[in-house]
Amino acid sequence: MNKIIKKVVIFIVILIGVFCNDSYAKDNYNINFKSITIDDGLSQSLAEYIYQDSFGYIWIGTNDGLNRYNGNEFKVYKNIKNDINSISNNMISSLVEDEDKNLWIGTDGGLNKMNLITGDITRYLVSDDDKVRSNTVVDELLIDSKGRLWVCTINGLNLYDSKNDTFVKVASEYLENKGLQAIDEDYEGNIWVSTREGLYKYNPSNNEIEEFLHDKNNPNTISENNIFSVYYSEKKLWIGTKTGGLNVMNLDDYSVKVYTHDPNNSKSIPSNFIRDIIRDKDGTMWLATDQGLARFDEENEIFYTYKNNTDKYSICDDNIINLYQDNLGVIWVGTFNGISKFSSNKDFNVYRNDPTNNNSLSNSSVCGIYEDDEGIVWVGTFNSGINRIDKKNDIITRYYSDINNNNSLSSNRIKDITGIGNEVWIATDNGLNKYDKSTDKFSVYKKSDDKNSIVNNEIRALHIDKEGILWIGTRGGISTFDRKNEFVSYNDILEENGIYEKTISSIYEDSDGIMWFGLGNEGGVVKYNKKTGEVKNYLANDEAVNSLSFNNVRSIAEDGKGNIWIGTQNGLNKLNKETEEFTVYTYSEGLSNDFIYGVVVDNNDNIWVSTNYGISMYDQENDKFIRYYESDGLASNEYNGFSYHKNKEGNIYFGGVNGLTEFNPVDIQLKMNTSNVIVDSIKTSGGTEIKVHDNIVLDYDSRELYIKFFIPEYKNINQMQYAYKLEGIDSEWTFAGNENYARYANLAPGKYKMLVAGRNYNGVWSDVSEVNIKVKNSIWRSPIAYIIYIIIIASIIYIYYNQVKILDALVIQRTQELNNKLIENKKLYKRLIELEKYKNNYFVNLSHELRTPLNVILSIEQLISSLNKSKTPISNEKMQTYMNTLKGNSKRLLNLINNIIDTSKIDSGFYRIDKAKVNIVELVEDTALSMAELAQVKGIELIVDPEIEELFINCDKLDIERCIINLIGNAIKFTDAGGTISVSVNKLNEKVKIGVKDTGVGIDKKYHDSIFDRFGQVYNGESEGFGGSGLGLTLTKNLITLHGGEISVISEKGEGSEFIIMLPIQ
Repeated sequence: MNKIIKKVVIFIVILIGVFCNDSYAKDNYNINFKSITIDDGLSQSLAEYIYQDSFGYIWIGTNDGLNRYNGNEFKVYKNIKNDINSISNNMISSLVEDEDKNLWIGTDGGLNKMNLITGDITRYLVSDDDKVRSNTVVDELLIDSKGRLWVCTINGLNLYDSKNDTFVKVASEYLENKGLQAIDEDYEGNIWVSTREGLYKYNPSNNEIEEFLHDKNNPNTISENNIFSVYYSEKKLWIGTKTGGLNVMNLDDYSVKVYTHDPNNSKSIPSNFIRDIIRDKDGTMWLATDQGLARFDEENEIFYTYKNNTDKYSICDDNIINLYQDNLGVIWVGTFNGISKFSSNKDFNVYRNDPTNNNSLSNSSVCGIYEDDEGIVWVGTFNSGINRIDKKNDIITRYYSDINNNNSLSSNRIKDITGIGNEVWIATDNGLNKYDKSTDKFSVYKKSDDKNSIVNNEIRALHIDKEGILWIGTRGGISTFDRKNEFVSYNDILEENGIYEKTISSIYEDSDGIMWFGLGNEGGVVKYNKKTGEVKNYLANDEAVNSLSFNNVRSIAEDGKGNIWIGTQNGLNKLNKETEEFTVYTYSEGLSNDFIYGVVVDNNDNIWVSTNYGISMYDQENDKFIRYYESDGLASNEYNGFSYHKNKEGNIYFGGVNGLTEFNPVDIQLKMNTSNVIVDSIKTSGGTEIKVHDNIVLDYDSRELYIKFFIPEYKNINQMQYAYKLEGIDSEWTFAGNENYARYANLAPGKYKMLVAGRNYNGVWSDVSEVNIKVKNSIWRSPIAYIIYIIIIASIIYIYYNQVKILDALVIQRTQELNNKLIENKKLYKRLIELEKYKNNYFVNLSHELRTPLNVILSIEQLISSLNKSKTPISNEKMQTYMNTLKGNSKRLLNLINNIIDTSKIDSGFYRIDKAKVNIVELVEDTALSMAELAQVKGIELIVDPEIEELFINCDKLDIERCIINLIGNAIKFTDAGGTISVSVNKLNEKVKIGVKDTGVGIDKKYHDSIFDRFGQVYNGESEGFGGSGLGLTLTKNLITLHGGEISVISEKGEGSEFIIMLPIQ
């Protein structure tokens, strides 16, 4: 009997545990926190105060500076030494904006006023004389219903006198040195002030003050005097204390209700230390405690606590300092470790895995969803089996694969789920599974050698058609099952129609009974008519505008008008079955992401798609997309394939990598407007920032424009999309996506208008924001420039009227120039004729020079041959004479040819001299004496008379010797018998002078410059009479020039000649 009782007790305990367990499965108040920390640019982790100004910026006060946040980046304001236009202290305690767009900044070192338009800062500090009565530590600020500024310091309460720009202390007799901590205004205009020593109500109209203190003998008083926060809402004053919990005072009768922490009750307030209190736009109360964020259910008087844990969507820290709700309902939570923001949303139900709770999904990565006729939701997971969700009783049952249990799944990796009646059909990567709800039994179907089986064990897609036939898509093709015992493969039919891709990703039957198959691996989408057997394959075609956007198809659905909607890995497609044309929707049209997993059509004919980043709803009637993300309450931003379903009530399920999301589209409240775009900053050339954001004037040399903008909606600010247009430059709008800036360079002078619009995640475009811009003219278009232009034009006109005279003068001048040019051309022509004559004479003389020795040689040869032929003896004396004649003419011929060759080498730059140290005096003497016999034969006296005995220079001995021989040879040639040739050598400074002087025929002065030119010097009657080609002097000049020397001539006709060589000594 005792054993039976024990078993019953255990069973009851188990039931209580099951039905009383805090279910993680169903959460109608789903919150996903998004954290902002110093890693995102926050100047310090301790977020003391959060506030949104009228422009939409979020201001965050920390213990290390003031942060301005636009959703994309931070701008930090800090105290800068010796800069009065900086805040007075970096420890920020409070923030508020007045009607004149001044941001008042309370710090531990005084009060500051920042003009939000210009950025100018004014400091309000306590003078040394007032420090006894006042304090620079500002704890809280308030702008009341009349626009008055109230300042709470440690020493008391101050009211700002805007006319005199001074502060007046209020109720000093009660509030002096009480350590003021918070302030708020009630519906009657009374100012409530919390201090470390009690609560005070001040009536500004009559200066009366009322004190509320803790009385341990009166339970209807506040729980303690150290009050950290006060908040007025709906005729109640919410009071947060340091250790006494939450106090709620009814202002009609001042009755107080106290809520304190109960460690035995998880639904009690998490801590008795309440730092801040707010009521959100939905009427929900939120409390900041040192043990987490608390949501207060006023109706049931219970608290829900949100604490930091391992979940990435949890709050960043439990120690909470400040709460603030911005203009669009996002709640900002300031903590000791950064900021968490969230949007409270009741539209989405989320199911996830909780490692500490078995009554949760077995895995958060969801694959396959189906809701049966009884409302039971079957949820597959990536690698943790299947879950059965009983939403009515809030119970989740898990089913796994067990190799030791035949009545289990064949695999834990689920792909798709469908069902009919008591049958739940489950696609796995290792066979087809059927779960029979009536028998609680699993059946497994796998590929076998028998044709009557599935075509592949990796099942990917399931669909039950109107006739109750189960269509099975696998990685190896498609088949059907009559759900009893007959399988039919359709692979042959597909192959007969040229479709060889076997990976099936989606199966759908439309309203006409046509089957649609979505294929992976570039297979496109296939239409199959069961009645006629007709098969058609639709594929992407880059050259066709109205073709499928991408060939990897993930999902198919049909709307009420018979259009087929196809989700691909690159866009959403609408197929008009009559025209067979596709309309493609992508990110540019407002889709949250182009990679689509699931497509579902709701009861209002709106198209819902799950993507790789968020869920999008296409409103067909208004032709726009509305986007949803984690911050809206979704389980995840990234979704999985085969994880979409609509139940018979119209609820839609989408499964992702971090849970299952359920919602009814009818219940979702749409925000159909958006905030206007705010111009964040404008910079010009060199990064110079312009403070004013309209009617901008740019200098001509600062024509670059860099404009940053944003929409002050912080729920999904990263998914805002922008478009801009600069009138005067752009003819069309530029769609920038989520890039929140525009850049232009080298703007021409003139007036422009910058137009910017933004589209929020609901697909709503904002009104167009305008910025007027003027670019100044360059200095060339300034008034002074125009005066100069007038002067220039007048000068041109003056010149124009005097141009006849000017032109006449120019004509005369030009005529004279042409005449001079004509004369010059005639001279040049004459010179050219002369040069041609010289060349002809040169070649004639050269030919003569070559022919003469050759004739002599040939004559001697003929003479000797004739004598030899006649056998006439030739004496030795005669033969020696003949041989000497042959030798002399051969040398003459060889010398002439060498001169020609050397002259050509010098002209072409290939001639090389071999310098050595030579006694030039000795060289000249020896060379001259070697020609003495020749001079003597002609009856000419050769005198060698050097003025120095010895002088060494660097030269090519052979070349200089040739030059001396040429000059003496010419002197002998042109000097008559009885004449004299003098050879001299002397030193002049750093040069040696060699002179060869004769008493010959002389040279006319007009030929002095041309005698060294082989083509110019030959046209000379006298020289022709003596013979010679003229190469000797040309060669001599070239060789002397190669030695760095000079050669010149002094001569007159009939007076003899003197050739002078000047050579450098070194």
